[in-house]
Amino acid sequence: MNAPATIIHPRAERVTFRDPVAEAQPALAVTRYRMMVIMLLFMLVTAVIALRLVQLCLFADRGNGGAVAALPPRGDIYDRRGIPLAVTIKTWSIAVNPQGILGDKKVLAAELSELMPERTEEEYRAMLFSKRKFIWLKQPALPSLVERIHALGEPGLLLLREPRRLYPQAQLGGHVLGYSQVGDKGLTGVGIERFLDADLKRGKDVTLAMDIRVQAALEGEIARRMGETSAQGGAGIVMDVDTGEVVALASLPSFNPNDPGGSILNMANKATLLTYELGSTFKMLTFADAIESGVITSWGAKTYDVSAPLRIGSHTIHDDEPKHRALTIPEVMTFSSNIGTAQIAEEIGPDRIQAFFRKFGLFQPTNIELRERGTPQLPRDWGRATVMTTSFGHGIAVTPLHLAEAYAALANGGVWHPATLLKRDPAKPVPGKRLIAEDVSAKVRQLMRLVVLQGTGTNADAPGLRVGGKTGTAEKIVNGHYVRNSNITVFSGAFPMDHPRYVVLVLLDDAKASKGTYGFKTAGWMTAPLAKRVIARIGPLLGVRPELDKDIDVSDLMPFIAEKKVPGKNAIE
Repeated sequence: MNAPATIIHPRAERVTFRDPVAEAQPALAVTRYRMMVIMLLFMLVTAVIALRLVQLCLFADRGNGGAVAALPPRGDIYDRRGIPLAVTIKTWSIAVNPQGILGDKKVLAAELSELMPERTEEEYRAMLFSKRKFIWLKQPALPSLVERIHALGEPGLLLLREPRRLYPQAQLGGHVLGYSQVGDKGLTGVGIERFLDADLKRGKDVTLAMDIRVQAALEGEIARRMGETSAQGGAGIVMDVDTGEVVALASLPSFNPNDPGGSILNMANKATLLTYELGSTFKMLTFADAIESGVITSWGAKTYDVSAPLRIGSHTIHDDEPKHRALTIPEVMTFSSNIGTAQIAEEIGPDRIQAFFRKFGLFQPTNIELRERGTPQLPRDWGRATVMTTSFGHGIAVTPLHLAEAYAALANGGVWHPATLLKRDPAKPVPGKRLIAEDVSAKVRQLMRLVVLQGTGTNADAPGLRVGGKTGTAEKIVNGHYVRNSNITVFSGAFPMDHPRYVVLVLLDDAKASKGTYGFKTAGWMTAPLAKRVIARIGPLLGVRPELDKDIDVSDLMPFIAEKKVPGKNAIE
């Protein structure tokens, strides 16, 4: 039987079955392509924004303030007892983007001059119409001012939170702390902030050898004495003789690190940067050299004729208080005889005296942790006249810190330690080198004490603290010339002399004679009383208790002093 035939109507349409997946492939491909392009564009925009943010953080023009990259908070600075001296805090600052101002710039300038009157309306107008994109207006700014600026509703005014360095002790220790900042001309600053800038930027805290209590006493007494004597300036150093730690260092007038630009004329550090002829304080070095080299072998067997001025070519060496007779070795020191000291120096000779000064560090800058380190001013030649005059501190100029380091070695048994502003670790050995024998140091200590008991330094004798040292007076040098009637006066010494612990050096620049000094303007009247006040105040702070029944023995020197002073009676130099 045959199958039935399929009848197709002539008008019937052909039925075609479609594959939806196959038909969607081209559209999907186009969609994927478009999505990839959009994603790439998004990633590119994100990268551009990120790079722009980095550029703004690192290189944007932000006036003198500069911008700070992502760094850890700057390290803090503390004194030896943990008292904060420099810390970083968050403060408000106000800036403006002149290109982002939407309102009337003239009206805004008037509003800013009313809120921040330190600039005129014209100055604000010039800022707002400038082509810059970032200008500081106020650093730092009080929160109340920030609120009022915010209330102006101007999007071009920027209210920022940024780190700021704060010095809680204000100008106390200003020359030690200093400041450090980045400006249009690069890194600037002074003090430990500048010297240790890299460490502090990495967030490392620093502990100084400074005791802020001692610093306050030193600065206070120098300022007081400057007022009494109308001195132009002053300096002071308190240093541990066994470690070289600088417990206090002062240079007056000082400046406030919170506003360093407000006292730019006071930036020069008189204790570490400026050099001076320090007069008769050098005699103690000359005597140490003479004892060490065998020129001085006994106290009374030899005398030096100082009855007349000593003429060396065109130079004349004289004594301020002539004795017109021969002096014993102890008398040469106690009466501060230039003539006698010059004769001792001539016996030492040019080679040995140069070598002695050199090994005490007087021929090169100190290694203190400051950029403000002065270079000694040395004689061009070391002929006979130079040897004689440098023996009593004329013709050679060093910083007060040089002298403090030298006196520490003279007093501590003969070991020289470099001065440091950083607190030393008691568990680690202190670097040092022996310069003179212990017995030589012991003899020098006797001479130091004798000067305060019987010589030009009696006004420095703080009761019970057994002070020893030497006064020094020299004419001030200005533009390479000596200025008559203008002196640099110094006292450099140590205490307690039976077991020295601290060197104290004080200096006054151009102190004037007065009724209080009986018309005298030498160190015995200017800086010796200052040293007494300083030592009397800081002794107990440093653990040195006044003891009236203790002292160093100078009985073997006393028989060789013909003109003895009554203890406590004022002396002159």
